[in-house]
Amino acid sequence: MEIARYEDVQSLGIAPANGQGPNSSPNPIFMKRLFLAVLALTAFILADARTKPKFDYSLVFVPEEGGVRFQKITDDADRVADYCYKADDHGKNGNLVGKTQSRSRKTSTLDWWILPQIALSPDGKRLGYINEKNGTTNIMIKSATTGGASTQRTFRSNVQGFTWSPDGKELCFTELRGGHQGVYLVSAEQGTIVKQISNGTENDYCGVIQGNVIYFHRGEGASNFSLWSYDRATNLFSNYSRGMTACPIPGDDNTVFCARFTDMGESEIWRVNFVTGVEELILGQPGKSYTSPNLSPDGKWLLVVSNSCTEKEKIDNTDIFVVRTDGTQLTQLTYHAGNDLSPVWSPDGKSIYFLSQRGSADRIYNVWKMDFTL
Repeated sequence: MEIARYEDVQSLGIAPANGQGPNSSPNPIFMKRLFLAVLALTAFILADARTKPKFDYSLVFVPEEGGVRFQKITDDADRVADYCYKADDHGKNGNLVGKTQSRSRKTSTLDWWILPQIALSPDGKRLGYINEKNGTTNIMIKSATTGGASTQRTFRSNVQGFTWSPDGKELCFTELRGGHQGVYLVSAEQGTIVKQISNGTENDYCGVIQGNVIYFHRGEGASNFSLWSYDRATNLFSNYSRGMTACPIPGDDNTVFCARFTDMGESEIWRVNFVTGVEELILGQPGKSYTSPNLSPDGKWLLVVSNSCTEKEKIDNTDIFVVRTDGTQLTQLTYHAGNDLSPVWSPDGKSIYFLSQRGSADRIYNVWKMDFTL
């Protein structure tokens, strides 16, 4: 919309109600007042258009998601923490965010926190999420089926992500403490004793337990992360290769899926064999980032998070995708203009739990559940 010029208004031949006709000479005072009124109205309309949301975030799903059943698991009272845009360093401490160039705003970027924010117990009965309250973030656990009250499992200050152990007995979490991110263990069932895995002087993230081994990644400069492990039986640390957010393969102690940053600061999904040294690119695309791989129970699919853009509103956001472990059949699962991220599988592989802003007029994050039918 163009703002009207004074000469344009004057050329309309409009005159005040003083007996003058449309062809009479306009009253200069009246014309000036009319011009100012049009100018003010135009400014109001433009300002109103800028403040109006382009999309109704209170929608639970959009037409592209037709046929998919969505179920809300948490509510606003659970105060689910939003690390998508509230990470304390917002990527400054090693750029630990999914990052990609925005397609609708070429000079900006879309960032998202890549550590897992929710987890399911191996039997699928309990859901863990990060709660934000009184300036602290901690792990809370509630029923994954009936909801209800939550039980606090950590009593720390800045828990930033976590995973559940395969035997259901432990939670492995990342916390910012003393200026460094570290990996810690706590019981998933009772007590508050915390075991420290990191040495406290490095930036270690995203511990994942497989047997006696805890995989994690260590920050070694901007957008530079390497895969490490800690063997609880021998107390030995091992360094493998470049990568982050390790996703172990059950039954294969030598291979993991992981994410890696490119030279352009975009993230790809790789499969790495530590013994043979074979490294395979599973998923990558210029202009997009794929993060947080999560292997399905049957070992055939990987859940990933990637950037997207709504077709009509041109809103940049994060959505959930799935791809076969050989890199084929990449499929977008969510299309809502709100951010969808941190997906995890149900134990039977028929459902996906994830964080989303959908269903909230205030864009508040909650845990949702959706069907998986591919």
